[in-house]
Amino acid sequence: VGDSSAATRLRTCTAMTDAAFDFALRVAESIAFALHSAVAITEPCHGAVECSFNSPGSLPTWFWPVAGVMLAVVSAANWLGSPGVVLGAQAYIVAFHSGGVFWHLRLKHHPVAGIGPGFFVVMAAAVAALRVGVAVALLGTVVCAAVGVGLGLVLVRPPKVTEKDAPLLP
Repeated sequence: VGDSSAATRLRTCTAMTDAAFDFALRVAESIAFALHSAVAITEPCHGAVECSFNSPGSLPTWFWPVAGVMLAVVSAANWLGSPGVVLGAQAYIVAFHSGGVFWHLRLKHHPVAGIGPGFFVVMAAAVAALRVGVAVALLGTVVCAAVGVGLGLVLVRPPKVTEKDAPLLP
């Protein structure tokens, strides 16, 4: 009876710890996405994102407002009671932010620029792993990342190489 009780306490403690980590990760995601959604929705009015990254015209004009609305939806979806909705939100986070990493790489930004969106891919994978297990979460992360990169191939216009940007050596 003592061993069974200790095992039950350990399972209960592990479940509580997992729930606490899940909660903390989703809070961080939702706060970031709520803030970023406002910037993205209003991007056509101020151009701050494209100006900050020196990337005018790299994405269709409708992209940022649509992405901003979706980030707001994900921010709210993280708190709906349905586990499937929360996992769907994590799938979107992985696809969107994998596309963000791809965007930085395709526009030839410094490789470190991809760490920001890449961090959210890791956070979403962690939330998924806490909910469905590591193997399923990794498989889902790879599939959703492939979707994000695929959309990036379609949507992101690579920069035009000018004489000024041409390599120094042939």
